[in-house]
Amino acid sequence: MKSALVSKSAPEHPNGAPNASRVLPDRVYAELKHRILTCALKPDDRLIEVELCADLGVSRTPIREALNRLANENLVLASPFRGYTVAPLTARSFHDLCEVRSMIEPAVAALAAERATPEDVARLFELSKLTYTPGDHKSYRSYLLANSRFHLEIARCARNSQLESLVVTVLDRHQRPCFLGLDVGIDAEESTQEHVKVVEAISKRDTAQAQKLMARHIGGGERRILAALKEAGY
Repeated sequence: MKSALVSKSAPEHPNGAPNASRVLPDRVYAELKHRILTCALKPDDRLIEVELCADLGVSRTPIREALNRLANENLVLASPFRGYTVAPLTARSFHDLCEVRSMIEPAVAALAAERATPEDVARLFELSKLTYTPGDHKSYRSYLLANSRFHLEIARCARNSQLESLVVTVLDRHQRPCFLGLDVGIDAEESTQEHVKVVEAISKRDTAQAQKLMARHIGGGERRILAALKEAGY
C-alpha cells in the first residue's frame, strides 16, 4: 500500500500564500527520516529509488532531494557504485553521540531548574513515569516515545529554542539502537525513579543537583546500550 504523503495544509510564505511546492519534498524527507530513526529502514539497508517511488507514490525528484538531505545529515551514505544506503550504526558512533548528549542535556536540566514554572514542574512529574512490559513490542515502543517526551519537555523548560533543537536531534539518534530491538536492559521503575529525582531537583531550583542527576541518568543508559550494541556485533 502506498503511503499518503499529501498534506491538507501547506507551509506558508511570509505573505500568507501557500508554499505548495515544498509540501511533498518535505513530507518525503520526513517520512524517510522517521523510518531510518525508528529502524524501519535498518542500518546498511540499500535505498533503491524505484522501490521508494512505488512505496511512497511519488516521482524520483522528491526522493532524490530527500536522500540528498539525509546524506547531508549523515543518516544516509551515497556511493558511486551502490547508490544510497542507510548509515551504519556502530558502538563507536553511538559513543560519540553520547558524548554530545552528555554535554548538552545536563546543562539543559540546569537551565530548566532556573526557568521552569510550577506548571512546567507539574507537567514534568506527569511525564516522568515510564512503563514497560518485557517482551511486548508495542509496550517497548511506547516506553521509548514516553522517554523522549520527558527529555524534550525538560528541554522546552530551559526556554532556549536552539538548545531544544539540539536535544531533539541528539535524542532522535540516541534512541535509534533501541528501535533495533536490542536487549538494552530496560527497567521502567528505575528509569521512572531517576526521572522523578531530576524533576525534584528542578522543582527546588537546585541547578547543580539537576545537572548531576541528569548526567548520571543518561550515563547509565549509554552503558547499557553500548553493551548491547557490542554484544550484537555493532
